[in-house]
Amino acid sequence: MSFAGWALAALAAFVANTAWFALARARPVGRFKVTRDDGVLFDFATSTGTFSINPRAQVLTYTRGGQRGSLKFSDIKGLAYRFDADYALLEEMFFGFNLADMLPRYHDTIDWFAIAAVTHDGRRIPLFLSGRYQQREFLLGWYIELQEWLLERLGLLKDVEAQSRTALDAIGAHTGSPPLL
Repeated sequence: MSFAGWALAALAAFVANTAWFALARARPVGRFKVTRDDGVLFDFATSTGTFSINPRAQVLTYTRGGQRGSLKFSDIKGLAYRFDADYALLEEMFFGFNLADMLPRYHDTIDWFAIAAVTHDGRRIPLFLSGRYQQREFLLGWYIELQEWLLERLGLLKDVEAQSRTALDAIGAHTGSPPLL
């Protein structure tokens, strides 16, 4: 087989593998959708509920499931911004388990980003939660990063960390910039 034939075969394999990767990772992730931002109210919806911030009245109201409530800005001690990586054993098995996957460095993970309002009495009101599957393979980090870069540019994969930081900035700006906890 000629070099052109090998190159074409490699390109076809990359495209097929990336398409499979996109389909397998196309499950929904958390959302942050601003529904109103007119200077009077800042309303947004996330996978944890719907929220309304009234900067003039200095009140955050929320609806989570069947629960409704409100917080005065003075009751908010700060915003907790957290990252957590959970071992994704099922996904690891689905995409192929090998000897290197037994090392923690190469464990596939679900990377979670969360934002919560923390009150002075210790209550936590979840405002945002989103996660994304991160595949890690021995000697293939460059290949996985290339696939992620391509899928992000095509709009098929969300940058959950950037989305969480956008949410944190917007929520913080509309609630008087409480401290990060």
